[in-house]
Amino acid sequence: MKKLILIFALLINSNFALAQEIEFTDAISQDMFVDFSKEFGTALLFSPMAPAEPLGVLGFDVSLDMMFTDISDTAEFWINMVDDSDPFSYLPTPRLHIQKGLPFGIDIGAMYTAVPNTNIKLIGIEAKYALLEGSMFTPALSVRASYTQLQGVDDVDISTQSLDMLVSKGFLMFTPYGGVSLTRISSSENSNLVDLEDVSETGYRALAGLQFSPFPLLVINGEVSIGEVPQFGLKIGFRF
Repeated sequence: MKKLILIFALLINSNFALAQEIEFTDAISQDMFVDFSKEFGTALLFSPMAPAEPLGVLGFDVSLDMMFTDISDTAEFWINMVDDSDPFSYLPTPRLHIQKGLPFGIDIGAMYTAVPNTNIKLIGIEAKYALLEGSMFTPALSVRASYTQLQGVDDVDISTQSLDMLVSKGFLMFTPYGGVSLTRISSSENSNLVDLEDVSETGYRALAGLQFSPFPLLVINGEVSIGEVPQFGLKIGFRF
């Protein structure tokens, strides 16, 4: 467990060697703002990082998640939007993620992100309802809704919403899961340097993940989302 946490910490630190503040310049056009909102908004989505099966009334899940979003780091809008003009190849967003099981197959959760050496902070909430709780022979099926709000970046307001349909089936220590998502990204600029129209983008993506439980309570997740902007995730936590 200590080695896993150390690897996770090194993975985070290796991506935050340089400061990367999000700041507007007068070189940002409306088309650039739309492209930026799509990619940055995808990085701010609250990905499930958990299978469809509910936690149960006594269930609890607390984890450290690390998301990587494959942004267009050579695009002009990204170069103009970070203060050192050298954006990450994959935008990393570490988060503290907590989930709690409730009666009737309902789970609720929250997450908080503060990206080191940047002005990026993020809060999010989620709720999941199990249409099928799953059994030894049948899969679990659930619907999930989530919301996030960007904080810390003065020049832009961004919020995201997503609606997911998830399915999973456990086998021994492994629980593969998959799903589809309807997403919405809403952004508006607050800079005195430009006057841009608000952006509202709706999109779709597919996701697949695998939860691995090598020891009681310990879970390790890998997840990938494929849409207009690819995203990858790693999770280490305790689930019971």
